Amino acid sequence: MKFRDSPELQQRLAGEYVLGTLRGAARARFQGWMRADASVRRVVDEWQGRLAPMAEAVAPVAPPRRVWEAIESRIAASRIATGVAPVRAGLWESLAFWRNLALLASGAAAALLGAVMLSAPAPQQPAPPPQIVRVPADVMPPSYVVVLSDPKTQKPVMMLSAMRKSDQLLVKRLDDSIVVPDKSLELWALPTGQPPKSLGLVAMEDKQMLKLSAAADQSLGAIPALAVSLEPKGGSPTGSPTGPVLYSGPCIMYW
Repeated sequence: MKFRDSPELQQRLAGEYVLGTLRGAARARFQGWMRADASVRRVVDEWQGRLAPMAEAVAPVAPPRRVWEAIESRIAASRIATGVAPVRAGLWESLAFWRNLALLASGAAAALLGAVMLSAPAPQQPAPPPQIVRVPADVMPPSYVVVLSDPKTQKPVMMLSAMRKSDQLLVKRLDDSIVVPDKSLELWALPTGQPPKSLGLVAMEDKQMLKLSAAADQSLGAIPALAVSLEPKGGSPTGSPTGPVLYSGPCIMYW
C-alpha cells in the first residue's frame, strides 16, 4: 500500500508520531515524509492540536530520580568516550530544563488516560495494529483507552477506558453540548475490514458503564478505533450506523 494513497495510514502514523510510539527507522522515515509532503505535516499538526490541550487537565508526574541519574551518567560517559570536554550548561544542556520538558510531555501522554482520574491506581502492515503505549504499572491498571474528538474542531468530547480483563467500558462525557434531544448517540467499534459493531448507546449522564460482550482483550484487542454516530431515539434500527459519524478516535492499549 502506498503511504500517500492511504489517508487512514497517514492518520495512524501521525498519531503514533505525536504520541511518541513511532520509533527507530519508522520514525525517521516518517519525518522524511513530513519534510517532503505538506499534507503529511498538516495531519501531524492536527494530531498535535488535538492532543496538546488535554495536557492542561492533567497534573505532571515527576519521573523517579534514578531516571535523571541514569541520564547524567550516560551524558558524562558519552563526553569521556568522545573526548568532549565539559561545557558550561546553557538552556539546552540544562538537566532542569529537560526535566520540566519531560513533565509536560508526560502530561500530554497522560491526558489520553481520562481513566487515571476515574479508576485505581510493530511491523508496519496495510492495516496497522492498535497503538500500544507503555507506562509504569503503578500509574493505572493495564487498560484500553479511547479519546473521541470532533473531527471539525479537534476538540475531545468523550473518554472511554476498560481494564484488559474487565467487560465493563467506562464512558465519560467531556462536553455536555454533544447531547442531542430526541436523538441517541451510539458507540461503534470499527474493526479493520469488517462492518462497525455497536457497543451500546451513550447515556445522558456524564459517566456510565457499558457492558462489553466479552473481556476487553477479546472485545477491543483487535479494534483500531471507535466512533459515535447520531441515531434515532433508541439507537440504529438496522444494526449498522444510519446517521452521521460525529466523533471518532484511536483505541490505545495502555500498558
